[in-house]
Amino acid sequence: MKILVIGTGSIGRRHINSLKSLRQDLGWVLLRSRAYHDALSASLDAIVCDNLDDALAEKPDLAVIASPSSLHIEVLPKLLDAGIALYIEKPVVTNRAQLAQLIEAADRHRGKAPTLVGCNLRFLPALAQMRQRLLETDMGAIVRGDFQAGQWLPDWRPASDYRKSYSASYALGGGVMLDLIHEVDAARWLLGEFDSVKAFSGKVSSLEIETEDVACIAMRARQGALATVSVDYISRQPLRRYLVVTESGTLVCDLIGKTLHLNQAGGRQLLLTNDPADFDVAATYPAAMAELLSALDTNRETSQPLTEGIASLDLLLRAREAC
Repeated sequence: MKILVIGTGSIGRRHINSLKSLRQDLGWVLLRSRAYHDALSASLDAIVCDNLDDALAEKPDLAVIASPSSLHIEVLPKLLDAGIALYIEKPVVTNRAQLAQLIEAADRHRGKAPTLVGCNLRFLPALAQMRQRLLETDMGAIVRGDFQAGQWLPDWRPASDYRKSYSASYALGGGVMLDLIHEVDAARWLLGEFDSVKAFSGKVSSLEIETEDVACIAMRARQGALATVSVDYISRQPLRRYLVVTESGTLVCDLIGKTLHLNQAGGRQLLLTNDPADFDVAATYPAAMAELLSALDTNRETSQPLTEGIASLDLLLRAREAC
């Protein structure tokens, strides 16, 4: 099997390591702006190309798109037309015009090969358990959800200058709303589709960035439940906490504290899991890639195809447009 990797920064290298841990019989093609070799390409014995046509001429079976999201649209239409399997980092693109182009290309690709979008928290066992609980009839109607995430931006990538990161630049697809699309995606996965969206966002901190550093989104689900998504680049202690209220209890998933609780009437609190393995975000990357490889082997679609990435981005862009 031959793998094309577009973007060999930290996330691209993570995906390479995931693939190497899953398969031994892999050949590699790296697409770079300049066809240079380095320690990574040497270790992979990779072919290095500086344009997509040459890379596709190598007949890859699967492409990993791990370049900055603002650049995805430069390669996605041609990759989709090539009909190969795709792993696409989130968000799939960064604005409405790019999304329209992507939807058109995705329609042409439909059914040709599996796709998977890297909203990898869906592969977290604790979150999957939370979703399974919500699907159980004895939980009653879902009333509301609250999805919170935040972290001090300079701490995200301490080895680099946050002011030069894509997060700091609208042109590169930055801003906390796009960066933390995981929370909007989780809201869709747990509560269903949303018909109404309102939002506020802004740049309110002293961070030296041009993008929004805080956002609050309010949504109404098709089934009637209300949801809020609150994200920021400012929280000095990392925060990622999802709460869903139902008629029979409240599920609280603390992804940083590594606990999933069901709070019930009379002050009862049931610990559903605090197993560190159920909150191991690092393990979600090979889990997602394993599903894509399996789908490619069996000629089926994945549980998180491009259509899901498009739907979550559309919802996020609706929120941005409402600000």
